[in-house]
Amino acid sequence: MMNRALLYLAVLLLAWLPGGCGGGAGGGIELASSGGSGGGIGGTGLTSSGTIDGFGSVFVNGIEFDTSGAEILVDGQRVGEQALGIGMVVLVVGEVNADGTTGTASRIVFDAAVRGPVQAITRDQDGDSMLLQVLGLEVIVERTGSVFEGLSYDGVQPGDLVEVSGFENTQGRLRATRIEKKEDFLPGVSVVQLKGVVDALNGTDFTLGG
Repeated sequence: MMNRALLYLAVLLLAWLPGGCGGGAGGGIELASSGGSGGGIGGTGLTSSGTIDGFGSVFVNGIEFDTSGAEILVDGQRVGEQALGIGMVVLVVGEVNADGTTGTASRIVFDAAVRGPVQAITRDQDGDSMLLQVLGLEVIVERTGSVFEGLSYDGVQPGDLVEVSGFENTQGRLRATRIEKKEDFLPGVSVVQLKGVVDALNGTDFTLGG
């Protein structure tokens, strides 16, 4: 059971997008072979999901979206484009132009996959990736494949309160496209966030993915 913590239950706006069977990193950490941004895209009046690749407008899955009139939501709060960051996995609602490389976004939604304290760290032998435990979820972080904000690859420490965006792989692990250090973790005070399936419900208590 999770207690003494405020838990935001995020409504899943899209299904998890598992990658194919990727190769293992040095210490046996399996990476999802999602091929760059991951996610998918539909036609006119599309809904697209993927990582933010750049700004100027917002680039998602190689398409540059004009965001001048878009509603932008981060963790359920309406914000400006400056609140978005490289590596965030977002849901974009909008249209793509005939050139297939530009479009107009009407809404951009970001909701972190997990936000909580780092409970344990297992580094691979090559020093290129590591496996974090965050609220019981296994998170793969890569030295060159993940975007870091507020911390570095070598600076991740147990107890750090982190917010992670990424894609789930075939092992049920989250491959981090972005990891950001938040304020210091205070048990019973800091807000945490975890997505998953409710396994049991007993009055006002429940379990979430164990």
